[in-house]
Amino acid sequence: MSIIKRGDTIGLIACSDGRPLKYKDRLKELEKVLSDMGLDLEWASTIYQQNDTPFSGTPKERADELMRLFTSDHVKAIFDISGGDAANQILPYLDFDLIRKHPKWFVGMSDLSVINNALLTCTGLPTVHFAISTLIGRHAERQIEWFINAFMQEKDVLKQTDFAYQWLRGESMEGVVVGGNLRCFLKLSGTRYFPDLNQKVLFLEALGGKSARMASMLSQLEQIGAFSACKGILLGTFSEMQDTKQKPSIEDLILHITEKYHLPIAKTERLGHGSDAIGIPIGLNLAF
Repeated sequence: MSIIKRGDTIGLIACSDGRPLKYKDRLKELEKVLSDMGLDLEWASTIYQQNDTPFSGTPKERADELMRLFTSDHVKAIFDISGGDAANQILPYLDFDLIRKHPKWFVGMSDLSVINNALLTCTGLPTVHFAISTLIGRHAERQIEWFINAFMQEKDVLKQTDFAYQWLRGESMEGVVVGGNLRCFLKLSGTRYFPDLNQKVLFLEALGGKSARMASMLSQLEQIGAFSACKGILLGTFSEMQDTKQKPSIEDLILHITEKYHLPIAKTERLGHGSDAIGIPIGLNLAF
């Protein structure tokens, strides 16, 4: 069954850092693309940076707007257009019991990995790691086609793993997917919002950070028991590392730190911060 269809209303919000005012023209362009698909938009009041700060509102104001979109009967799905650092500020102000009573898809990536995984942990609802801004990026035509197939057609595209990936170790894995942006995912460590990693496929990607930073964060994952608990690892793109051809590579780092766990590991270029990145569900069982 499709998540949304022509004539539906989708909500747009910025739960992490607010968008600068100069981004307005880009959002008008996004609005036109979505309107051409037959979708109506409900904008949160917390989109743009306010009062010379990076924030589109206080943590409670941003949380209240997300709750408004979740509880609105006419909003069928919620897409977050932000990223940055501030998403975890809103978590204490969310009413997860009320969200569970008004289930709908939340879609965002990067710092929104915080909300994707918190929603899964606290409500059981799956989310999607995807940036709707790619619909107006360098690969817009390709991204629009994927968006329509994934969200507006009855093709179960989100449950398919027919995108290109290569095996670094092993040849198969299956489990419920958790994770997302490595840095942001780790912000949940030690909190009640961190997902149970037991028998899960752990998906990891990153934008900034070179070898030393990634090694540090992978070590933290190991030290909280992630690699002894999970069933396998799916790596997306690690943009700065790959662009600057860092050594050790992310492949070298992950193979070394997980060697004793014998985990299957796959790597794809289709998930992450690239302008051609597709989405992956957080909280659904996928087989690779």
